[in-house]
Amino acid sequence: KSLDSLAGFYDACAQVEIDEYQNYEKALGALSEALKCITKATMDRDLKEQREIEFQRKITYVKKFIAAKRTYEMDKEESMKRCASLLEAPSIEQAVRTGDIYGFMVEHYVNHKNYQKGFALLNELRAQLPGASLNYYVDQSYLDQITENLGVALATERQVPPDAGHGHEEIEEDLGRYLD
Repeated sequence: KSLDSLAGFYDACAQVEIDEYQNYEKALGALSEALKCITKATMDRDLKEQREIEFQRKITYVKKFIAAKRTYEMDKEESMKRCASLLEAPSIEQAVRTGDIYGFMVEHYVNHKNYQKGFALLNELRAQLPGASLNYYVDQSYLDQITENLGVALATERQVPPDAGHGHEEIEEDLGRYLD
């Protein structure tokens, strides 16, 4: 039971590395530790197998995203193909934020003056993550370049990720009582 809990801790650490720092290398390390813990754990065989498969899938997806980013300097087109392939992968969002993949791709296309493709990818991102802040995933300078070169307006008013803010309503209510 304690190894299962430790695996959960490492999984949570991996998620923080991804959500807060976009550090997939550190997340990979934490996921690898989680898998080691589950492998050594004594627990229900079916549950253990399910957890091992879950961690292996996450590790595989994170490794693929890291590889796609590392490939970029040597072969940009191959890197973009790998990213596009990841966007099609089932349950990718459990391991790699699709917004990070889209953001990486948008930056590539803007750097290569293909603003139309960058804009198309931003629209895909919006469709995948309605209400998400574009500048959470794509640096504002890239969004500005798309706006300037295509003459389009991009709504970037939200500054938080789409999954952030859960539970903050109660805190704001409590703060409101003290501030009034």
